Amino acid sequence: MNTGRRRHDRVMLTRMLNSMAQIILEDPYITAKELAKRLGYADEKAVYYWTLRSSYKGLTGFKRAILSGQYRIQGTVAREPKQRYGRVPVIAGFRDGREPLLSGDTMTVVGVPEVQWAWRYPGPAVGPFMADDILLLGYWPAPDTTTWCVAQQQDSNLHFIRLIIGAKDDAKLLDPTAMNIDARSWPRYTIHQLIRSF
Repeated sequence: MNTGRRRHDRVMLTRMLNSMAQIILEDPYITAKELAKRLGYADEKAVYYWTLRSSYKGLTGFKRAILSGQYRIQGTVAREPKQRYGRVPVIAGFRDGREPLLSGDTMTVVGVPEVQWAWRYPGPAVGPFMADDILLLGYWPAPDTTTWCVAQQQDSNLHFIRLIIGAKDDAKLLDPTAMNIDARSWPRYTIHQLIRSF
């Protein structure tokens, strides 16, 4: 057997044992049949196959190793699910045609992987947005359909909140305060979320 095949087999064994260990930690009393079902196997023979391949004496021996701390989930102990939460920089304002100006602060963001920055909106009140709301911004265009953006006025460094109406090439920016089309601005950042503290 070549080394590439052995490495692949070790990786598969580790992945399967890690999956089994995670389920066992969630439910230490799980049966072999229930474990096989959770792993997507038709019967419990697969569970015994993997535990015997790993030199544990069946499922009971593997459970003991997990619950006593002798077996630790490998390769995932210090990792968090990708993009689940993180810290994003808080911006102080915008540079003309370039990246935002960073304030030096950061903010924890949960469950919005597209977010790149947090911005404390200075006002005025526009649509659902009020002064001092924190807007979670990402690059334009948004990966999903969105209705609000921060737009930059042409030939200036002025930024406004605008409502997107229409789709793709026919999309227009609407000034929600004056209720007219803003043809002098272009979308710069997608607004993914509004956070309001009272």
